Amino acid sequence: MPAPRLSRLVLALLLGISSLGLAGCVKPDKAVVALLLASSQATRWTEVDQPVFAQHLEDSCQGCDYVTYNAGRDADKQAEQFRDALDDGADVIVLNAVDGEEASALVEEAGEVPVIAYDRFVEGADHFVSADPAVIGRMMAQGIVDAVGRRSQVLMVNGATGDDNAAEIREAAMGVFKRHRVKVVAELSPDSWDAASAKQFVLEQKGRIGRVDAVLAANDTQASGVVEALEELEVGARSYPFVTGQDAELTAVRRVVAGEQGLTVYKEITTMAQRAADLAIDLMLDEVPEDTTDYKGVPAVLVEPVVVTRETIARTVVRDGVYSLDDICTDDVMETCEQLALR
Repeated sequence: MPAPRLSRLVLALLLGISSLGLAGCVKPDKAVVALLLASSQATRWTEVDQPVFAQHLEDSCQGCDYVTYNAGRDADKQAEQFRDALDDGADVIVLNAVDGEEASALVEEAGEVPVIAYDRFVEGADHFVSADPAVIGRMMAQGIVDAVGRRSQVLMVNGATGDDNAAEIREAAMGVFKRHRVKVVAELSPDSWDAASAKQFVLEQKGRIGRVDAVLAANDTQASGVVEALEELEVGARSYPFVTGQDAELTAVRRVVAGEQGLTVYKEITTMAQRAADLAIDLMLDEVPEDTTDYKGVPAVLVEPVVVTRETIARTVVRDGVYSLDDICTDDVMETCEQLALR
């Protein structure tokens, strides 16, 4: 392990000596970092974000204890978990908020305990770690324009109404649509980023499906619901509208290969989780985090999102080691993988 990291370990182990005023003693309890997740709705949260964050914290700070909570999309439950984390002595809270407005009130309750907003912006947080949602919105909308042309007709499945990111994605996408005279013929603004709401919305648009060129789904979970609806409506695969998504979930990448989903936006989730862990350690050590930018008045670490299409899978999620070709090219898409020279 590099020497700079070792010094951080020593410092973390010695947290609290000066505040206790006890020469020659170490803090009797380890420093506590709490990760509060909004849900396990998208597979990325439990399969990537949480384990990568935990492992990086363990590797980087032997003087840290780690606790995690999952609110199951319940803002009230998350508030209880947030207060439990404070009561249990959390030194830093990394918060993936269910509802941004309610989370902002929790930040105030935290007092001197730093709060890192993770992947969903929270006003008043000490730091924000994510990709710029406006960039993601523009990427999705431009991807639609590039694929189906100007003056096209689109359905929109927005992210959760209480999520600031969802509003930013929508606003940015609408800006692109306006410039290219794309018509949004129907729009859903659900309470959560779930597949069921997206599926029901598309089923209700049955009469429009043949005339719709694209569906902007704000993440891959919603995109899965859109595709389920198209299957249930017995739309031929070659007649699918161009469907977007976000998060580059494995099932979404397979849908991209199969031609069921036009694109997904890949955020370097591993990098995000690691940077959030590093920020947590920095804040416990009263260090000034490096390489931050301003996002709505909050110091932020913003990773660069990347569009993943059939043509870019090999040089994005495969090259970065997110998935192997064996992961992606299962039997049901093997023939297409071979046609795309992925196998």
